[in-house]
Amino acid sequence: MRRRCCAGATGARCDGAAAERVPETSHDAMNILLICALDVWSLDQGKGAPTLERTLRAYGEAGHRIDAIVPDIGANHFYRGRGRDAAPETRPEIPNVRFHAFHMPGLRDLPLPGELPAPIEKIDQKLRFAIAFPWFAAKHAEQLLHAGDVQYDAIYAYEAHAVLAARLLRRRGIRLPLVTRYQGTVMYPALKDTLLYYRRFEEALALKTPASLIIMTDDGTQGDEVLAKLNPASKGRVKFWRNGLDLDRLQPAPPVERAIARADLEIPERAFVMLTASRLATWKRVDRAVRAMQRVRTWLPDALLLVVGDGEERARLEALARDLGVAANVRFAGAVPQRDVLRHMHAADVFLAVADLSNVGNPLLEAMACGMCIVAVDAGDTRDLVADGRTGRLVDNSQRSGFVKTLEDRLADLLVALAGDAPQRERLAAAAAAYAKEHFWTWEQRMAAELEAVGALVAAASARASSGAMETRGSDG
Repeated sequence: MRRRCCAGATGARCDGAAAERVPETSHDAMNILLICALDVWSLDQGKGAPTLERTLRAYGEAGHRIDAIVPDIGANHFYRGRGRDAAPETRPEIPNVRFHAFHMPGLRDLPLPGELPAPIEKIDQKLRFAIAFPWFAAKHAEQLLHAGDVQYDAIYAYEAHAVLAARLLRRRGIRLPLVTRYQGTVMYPALKDTLLYYRRFEEALALKTPASLIIMTDDGTQGDEVLAKLNPASKGRVKFWRNGLDLDRLQPAPPVERAIARADLEIPERAFVMLTASRLATWKRVDRAVRAMQRVRTWLPDALLLVVGDGEERARLEALARDLGVAANVRFAGAVPQRDVLRHMHAADVFLAVADLSNVGNPLLEAMACGMCIVAVDAGDTRDLVADGRTGRLVDNSQRSGFVKTLEDRLADLLVALAGDAPQRERLAAAAAAYAKEHFWTWEQRMAAELEAVGALVAAASARASSGAMETRGSDG
């Protein structure tokens, strides 16, 4: 296991002790021009990952001005159905945050008969955000920069498509400090796969972009190693941090709360309940949990898999459950508001994380903080948090010849064993909660660290500009 601290060098990871030493942000109010290709909430208001909303709110409530350039419908927008009448999200009202939305043209705008074939929709989405978005976003950013109404202190490019827009601004002579922010990366497998690398070339190009400060989320996708490989000049400018959590709210459930949660969700008290919580995307591999249920239910007929989240794969997963004959044992809860995810965690016996790239996203962190028994596929840096037999159980995802059973069958056997071993579940859950309490940041701590880093960057740039102006005046004299 790699040992990392919270200090701010490349590869630095936060822990609880270090988090307590985050200094109070005392820099002057900043004016930030933010570019982002995403909806604030990927699954509608208050549903889905909270990271972007938390970031905007932290800056705004600290008194910093954010002008956010965004598309009317984001790259992470979940289209319910195949219709073309998708409405832009209702963006949250946040103090000092102004959204400047523009329309992103695409094939959906054309008066074509019928629906677009799914492959054409994917190509359209790829071209719109890899090529069109950077150009349109850079154009709108230039308009704000040249309007002169606000003197911006920095450009903040949130995720890869926004970084490509920032590259265009740099080519056009804009020299403001640049902060780039990534919510993890899908590039690690592509480092050894040339074809995959060029399929994800826009993200590779973004990660190679020089920046004054790079904030990479430590979500287990090994973003620190990807940056070291693709952008070695970034060394010393990278903050490799986990997201924060609402640790005051995320607490283990006493028996009474567990019983109330089960009653509210109409779950039998004696049922063995497994929970997944994520966007239903292909790479999340929720199909593994559904497939495992076929074997689990032969031993535990009343077992229930709760699937919290929504996304492009939901219809396929529902069909899979029907085809396998486990539809009665799999409940699709859909997109659940953040405040209600806790109720589902309190009602479940085991939290499942079964993705390919990594399983260290916020849902797993929240489950650990809630004192859940964790079962995760060993992918990416998952084992840095889930120590097999201590803070959870790991399922090997390799295809070694020594394995006679499929991953899904091995997962099912482990779940059946845990169902019959309440003391082991309780021991793993307690250890997970203790680890979370010691090592995880609150959102306030996480964002305080970022505001301090960005504030220091802006202050240093301002000092250099003032020094240069004084030297110029001195030479003129």
